[in-house]
Amino acid sequence: MKSKVIFFIFLFLSGSLFSQTSAQAEAAAREALLRLEAALGGNISTSTGVNNITPPVQIAQGGVQPAWVNDPYTIYDRDIFFAVVGSAADRNQAEAKALSALTAIFGQLIQSDFTVVTMYTEAVERGVVRVSEDTNIRDTITRAASIDNLIGAQIGYVWDSGRNVVFAVAYLDKKRTVSIYTDLVIINNSNISLLTNISNEEKNTFESIARYRLASQIAEVNTNYLIIISQAGGSTESINQNSADFYKIEADNIFRNITISVVVDNDRANRVQSAFARVLSSEGLRTRDNNPPYVLEVYIFSSEAFYPNSSYKWCSMEICANLIESSTGASLIPFNFSLREGHQTYANAETTAYMMAEREIAERFPALLREYLASVMPD
Repeated sequence: MKSKVIFFIFLFLSGSLFSQTSAQAEAAAREALLRLEAALGGNISTSTGVNNITPPVQIAQGGVQPAWVNDPYTIYDRDIFFAVVGSAADRNQAEAKALSALTAIFGQLIQSDFTVVTMYTEAVERGVVRVSEDTNIRDTITRAASIDNLIGAQIGYVWDSGRNVVFAVAYLDKKRTVSIYTDLVIINNSNISLLTNISNEEKNTFESIARYRLASQIAEVNTNYLIIISQAGGSTESINQNSADFYKIEADNIFRNITISVVVDNDRANRVQSAFARVLSSEGLRTRDNNPPYVLEVYIFSSEAFYPNSSYKWCSMEICANLIESSTGASLIPFNFSLREGHQTYANAETTAYMMAEREIAERFPALLREYLASVMPD
């Protein structure tokens, strides 16, 4: 959870998340949002049911078993609706089974990765991914991302047999489903455009990677929505949609081009500089550039320490390192430690201190760096 929070804070602090956008994509998203708010707010007509009237919820108990128990399409037009029946010992379970069976119509093609759904829903809730200002609609959209329930799925008829079995029919208007999920894809694509519209100067940064990783997660959610649209009889040919892998690959390409310069004050034979550079290189980061977006600033403070009862000479050393974002001066990864080493001469004590500093960097800095990278570049 900590890494997710850092990730979203990182995006907010960028200050330019929504500053660049495609006017065409944003206009399409605004229109889609208006349609979506009307549909989810109950202001859209869905009079495509039996006899052109939306089927009402009807509850019956006992008597003759209704025909829809064996075939829900006796009351729901197959060309207009998806309809399935669920049964259980009580009404709540029967309705839950019917809704679950309705979702299952769309088959194994729909994948619902928990991490992707979690990151997407948190991005919506925090406003990083823009959707409706209406809380109820926003909640509906975030719930829909898990694909556990379909937007617009409803319970139509319930029959209690009186013999400890309750039947419920769930239905979904195909045309309305196509409209709703198409609008969701359009809105999500607008958010992807906002996230990935980055200038060349800003491209090779951790912020860009965070943007592309989130774009990948949005694209993965959209992939499921496109399946729903197709299964409901809609066309997806006019929807421009890059795959989630497209954005993941681009994020990886950006990562390989990120450069961090290591600048060390008071080093000896570049020993500390080389120790940090080895860690950065092991994580796939470049360490040489004329104008790097990041600088690892390292200060070494060493002095002789005196102990009256010791025959050794002692070197006391403190190393203060900080990964700095060049454009803002922001501190990203502070890393400090101190040590003390003794020897028969101070020169040898200092040499030993540098050797131990190299070891300390190799042992402790990789975990800190990986934690930071995970926080700004969630999978």
